[in-house]
Amino acid sequence: MQEKRRHQRAHVLRRARIVFRRGYSTIDCVVLDLSPSGARLKVDEWLALPDRFELRIENGVRREAEVRFRAMEMTGIRFTDDLAA
Repeated sequence: MQEKRRHQRAHVLRRARIVFRRGYSTIDCVVLDLSPSGARLKVDEWLALPDRFELRIENGVRREAEVRFRAMEMTGIRFTDDLAA
């Protein structure tokens, strides 16, 4: 299978929070893989996950993101802010 990602992802294990509805709603998650342009998340409440949100990585930066794929508890996201350039 051909790799389609622009950046290789590093395996990490970091807590994060998905924030949406102008900060009124949050979902806890774990970042499993991370690159400058996206990430793979483990999310227990994957059915409630919106298509676009802010990802706040514990002791890290805040990134705007959109869902690229959903597979049960795993979700792939692409960062939509300009930090990935």
